[in-house]
Amino acid sequence: MNTLRCLRHLALLLATLLTVACADDVQDYYAHERAFFRFTPVTAAMPLYTAVNSAGEWCKVTFAPGLYTFTSAHGLTATYPATALEAYGQPEYVAGFVVGTPSVPGVDGLYEVAAFDLVCPACYEQNMVQRSLAFTGHELLTCPRCQRVYDLQNGGLQREGEPGPKMYRYHVTYSSATQSLLIIN
Repeated sequence: MNTLRCLRHLALLLATLLTVACADDVQDYYAHERAFFRFTPVTAAMPLYTAVNSAGEWCKVTFAPGLYTFTSAHGLTATYPATALEAYGQPEYVAGFVVGTPSVPGVDGLYEVAAFDLVCPACYEQNMVQRSLAFTGHELLTCPRCQRVYDLQNGGLQREGEPGPKMYRYHVTYSSATQSLLIIN
């Protein structure tokens, strides 16, 4: 009788492991693309400062030679000249960044700053097209090429359009004490 019970438990355990371990579509939490951006003082760019200090606020960060442009979801724009320090740490990205704080707290109950690449991951992976996403709502970004819509409050998951990958997420740290932001991958 004990052997039969032991075999049943073993069969149940094996069946559970097989159903849990067989996932066809697994995506990593963070992207595999290289990324780097360091910016201080965050208070010098009001759209970025608002995005890292307020739940539900986001800021696009784009780059031109010698100039950073910060644009909020509401259209507020600020520019900041690149300093000599950038000669040692050039920003690395695919199409720029979107940085902010989701309006929904994480599992731990905290509102953590998040950073994503501005590139449409579907267009980039399928056709190597570096199409930048555009704000079409408070926490929504849309690709002007393929019309996919991505949801920032939901970790950059796709909300509308033909199925595809989620937005590229990067590691980010923000220090309110030193007013510095670091995106790295």
